[in-house]
Amino acid sequence: MVNLKRTREDILKSVINTVHRQGLTATGLSELFKVSGASSGSFYNYFRSKHELGHALIDYEWAQLQQAVLKPAIVQTENPVEQMLWILDRLEAKQLSDPKCGGCLLGNLVVDLVEQDASFREHLVEVFGQWESAIAQILRQAKPQLKPDIKPDILAEQLITAIEGAMLMGKLHQNSAKLRRGFDSARQLLGYALIER
Repeated sequence: MVNLKRTREDILKSVINTVHRQGLTATGLSELFKVSGASSGSFYNYFRSKHELGHALIDYEWAQLQQAVLKPAIVQTENPVEQMLWILDRLEAKQLSDPKCGGCLLGNLVVDLVEQDASFREHLVEVFGQWESAIAQILRQAKPQLKPDIKPDILAEQLITAIEGAMLMGKLHQNSAKLRRGFDSARQLLGYALIER
């Protein structure tokens, strides 16, 4: 018997780099079939349309981000500020390991998809909201280390904006030094929020 979950995941894994590079809009179905190694019948068994694939890729990438970055940060240290710095280091390292600085897939999909269909906007707003909430939760735990006027939810929003901006500019310029400076700006933002010791 075919393991539907594994096969569906295999298709997502096999197309994600192509979609990351080209965008979903610019990637034709025939290319998706070729890259995935799936026949059209097999592909449509899991995804009724390219639209459905787009939503599945958003969920898949968010799950990967949680597993590879957010959850391990808590294991690395009990200090929430150190957790946040570890997250920044991990995201930066992931981008630097890509010689073409591909940017954030979720951020790329914002640019690619939100004007096409309201459901993509709603889905991505939800996912970025969850990401922001996860960062805000870490920052709320860091409250004793933050200046009294710092609001963890606002700082989380600012950090996500800085992170996404760093990855977007890294993708635009394909320049690792510019990418590093972008992540350093996010670290400085966090540093400015801390009580001087």
